[in-house]
Amino acid sequence: MRSIWHGMPRLSFALLLAGIFMIFLPIGFLTDVGSLGGNSPMRLAGVVAFSGCIAVGFFYAIRRDRRFLPVVITIQVLFVVASTRVPLVPLTAGGPLRARMALDAIASGAANILAYTCFMLFFRREGSRYFRAHAEIELAHEIHQLLVPRIDARIGRFEFCGASLPSGEVGGDLVDLVMVGDARWIGYIADVSGHGVGSGVLMGMVKSAARMKLLTIAPLAALLDDLNDALVPVRKPGMYVTMACLRYDEAAGLAFSLAGHLPLLHYQLATGMVEERSVAHVPVAMFEGSRYASQPVPCAPGDLFVLMTDGLTEVFDDADIQLGLDPLKDTIRRHARRPLGELLDALVATARAHGEQTDDQTVLIVRAS
Repeated sequence: MRSIWHGMPRLSFALLLAGIFMIFLPIGFLTDVGSLGGNSPMRLAGVVAFSGCIAVGFFYAIRRDRRFLPVVITIQVLFVVASTRVPLVPLTAGGPLRARMALDAIASGAANILAYTCFMLFFRREGSRYFRAHAEIELAHEIHQLLVPRIDARIGRFEFCGASLPSGEVGGDLVDLVMVGDARWIGYIADVSGHGVGSGVLMGMVKSAARMKLLTIAPLAALLDDLNDALVPVRKPGMYVTMACLRYDEAAGLAFSLAGHLPLLHYQLATGMVEERSVAHVPVAMFEGSRYASQPVPCAPGDLFVLMTDGLTEVFDDADIQLGLDPLKDTIRRHARRPLGELLDALVATARAHGEQTDDQTVLIVRAS
């Protein structure tokens, strides 16, 4: 909540404070009515001004900086105590009393009108700002959908299915499949640290840079090396990208590489087991000059290769227990012979059944035939 107030433009915040000040001014005039005009003009002006100022003080302390709350309370108590020591002299019935009551009523009404005006100007400014931001987020969401479409493809003897399900309007995960030449392909997923539009922007940069590099039929190590060199100078401090890549070349076979990512899950049809395959590397764009390597992986007909982001494994139930990889590996074994789309849906369902989605959930599945 505090970030809303701290991020508000100064003019909007000033209008809000002015509205609060004006709407509480009548309290001072009501005390004058209760004392039958017993306040002197100087005292009345002080009580009215204090009524508005103390309301602004409480709002500021509660919404912007709670350290000032004891100070505001102390000032209010001291003012009330000091006010009780000043004798009141009520006006006698007649012209002076009627004139004072009319003044109190007119001033209260004017303060309410001014408060209403300030609030309307505030709502107009902030409403326009909200809808502009909402429109920009909606546009970013549409661009994200274009950048990360669902994958359902077949290249040679390999079948592919992939999808990225963002936790918000704009996700930081990426799933991509690139066919290079007639018998080469690279499938990869990436997970940008953080959430929201900033992560989505860096995700778009990752895809653009990766696509440019893959036009040169690059090996996995060169792809990750160049991505690291390209992203380190432009990423926001503290941001990085974990990646998992799978590359097939008819001559060299299947190879994989990981950059600070979850293991590649390899289901072997011959044994019915799911094996975790890992390579120890730091995430992309974490450190300047990081270098990466790839490893070959055996591939037999019917084998499955599953890449996923931690948005599926790091799901917590009501007892704060994390899902982990084992239940997802069980899901792969049970659905290994099903269509890949059904397996992907089953993996997501396993995570959602364990707990609420709090991070982007991305999966890429490859089946050899």
